[in-house]
Amino acid sequence: MPFPAVAVSRWRAMALTGGVWTLVGCVAVAGGVGGALSTGRPLPSTFFFLSNILGMWLWALYTPLIFRLCERYPLDGPRWRRGVGVHVALFLVLWGLEFVVGWVLERFVEHPQRPLLQYFFGALAYCFFCYLGVLAVGHALRFHRLYLERTVRASELESQLLRSQLLALQMQLRPHFLFNALHTVSGLVRNDDKAGALRVVASLADLLRAVLRSDANQQVPLQQEVDLVERYLGIEQVRFQDRLRTDFHVDPEVLGALVPQLLLQPLVENAVRHGTCAREGEGRVSVHIRREAEMLCLSVRDSGAGDAPEGARQDRPSAESGGVGLANTRARLRHLYGARHRLLLSRTPDGGTLAEVAIPFLVQEAVQ
Repeated sequence: MPFPAVAVSRWRAMALTGGVWTLVGCVAVAGGVGGALSTGRPLPSTFFFLSNILGMWLWALYTPLIFRLCERYPLDGPRWRRGVGVHVALFLVLWGLEFVVGWVLERFVEHPQRPLLQYFFGALAYCFFCYLGVLAVGHALRFHRLYLERTVRASELESQLLRSQLLALQMQLRPHFLFNALHTVSGLVRNDDKAGALRVVASLADLLRAVLRSDANQQVPLQQEVDLVERYLGIEQVRFQDRLRTDFHVDPEVLGALVPQLLLQPLVENAVRHGTCAREGEGRVSVHIRREAEMLCLSVRDSGAGDAPEGARQDRPSAESGGVGLANTRARLRHLYGARHRLLLSRTPDGGTLAEVAIPFLVQEAVQ
C-alpha cells in the first residue's frame, strides 16, 4: 500500500533532519564550552545553551520549507532571478524570527547583555550560514533526483528501442519467409507429397507461434533459440532439397545460457540465402556454439558467395554486412552488452561467409 510507505519515508526524513540539526547544535555548544575552558573564561550561560539548541530545532522546522522552495524556485535555469528573490525574502523572514525568538527567550532566561549592533550582526551571520547550508543541500538533493529521473527515462527509452528492434526482426521474418514456405507447400501439394506438406505446415506453425508470441523476452535460453533455428532450417531443407546441407554443433553445457531472442535466426537466414547461391554443388550451412572462458561464442558459416569483400572484416552495420536483420542485431548487442560483445563478418577461403558472435556467458540464475 503506497500511503504507509510514503508516511514512513516522511517520518524518517523528519527524524533525520531533527537529528542532524540537534547534532549541529551540540557541536556549537561543545565549541563554546571548549573555548571557555581553554581560555580560562567562565562557562557559557544557560541562555547560550538554550538559544543554540532551540535555534537548531527551529531550523529543523524551516528545512522542509526551504527544500520545497529549492524544487519550485531553483537557482538555476531561465528563471533563476525569481528564485533568488524568493529565497532572499524567506531569508529575511527567518532572520526576523530569530529576533522574535531571542526576545521571547530573554523574558524567561537570564543572559549577559550584548550591544544591539553585535546582536544584530551575530544573528545575521548565524541565519546566513544556516540558510546557505540548507539551500546547498536542497539543490544537491534536487540535482540527484533529476539525475535519477533522467537515468530511469534513458533506461525506459533503451528498453523501448530494444523492443522495437526485436519487433523489426519479427516483422522482417514474417513476410518473405512466409511466402517462401507457402510456395514450398504448394510445390509439395502439386507433387502429391502430402506428408511433406503437412510437415512443413506444422513446422511453420511452430515457428510463427514462437516468433509472434507477445510475451517474448529480450533474452531467452539458448535451447529456445536452437529449437527455433532448427524449425527454420527444417522448412528450408524441404524447400531446397539436396541443394542445402546443414550442420549443428552445440556444446550441451551452453544450452542454458541466455542469448538475445532472434540472435541466431538472422545469421542463419543470411547463411542459407548465400549458401544456396553457390554456382554448382550443394550449399552448406554450419552452426557452431561453444563457451570460451567467460564468453559464449557462436559462429555461422556458409559456402556461398558471401557478403564481405575479399579479405575484409566488417564490424559496422551496413547494407553490405547483412542488411536490416544484422544491423538490428548489432544495435541490440551494443545496448545489451556495451563493449563486451563481438559481431564480425569475414570471407572464408572457399568463398563463403563466416559470421562470428561473442557475448558474455550468462545463465538464468546469475541474472536473477
